[in-house]
Amino acid sequence: MKPDAGLCDRCEHQRVVKNTRGSVFSLCERSRTDPDFPRYPRVPVTECSGYEARSETGEPT
Repeated sequence: MKPDAGLCDRCEHQRVVKNTRGSVFSLCERSRTDPDFPRYPRVPVTECSGYEARSETGEPT
């Protein structure tokens, strides 16, 4: 079961990562290019300066 990641669940920069033991993590793709964003933010995220809404289809805009 995926944890509630707050804003991340609706952000185009989120990637859900599962490990071999079945744990699920919310990875912030912005962390690859901007060190101000944590790779795995503490969830649930309630505010984020890098939040960008995911399109209705779930594809990045």
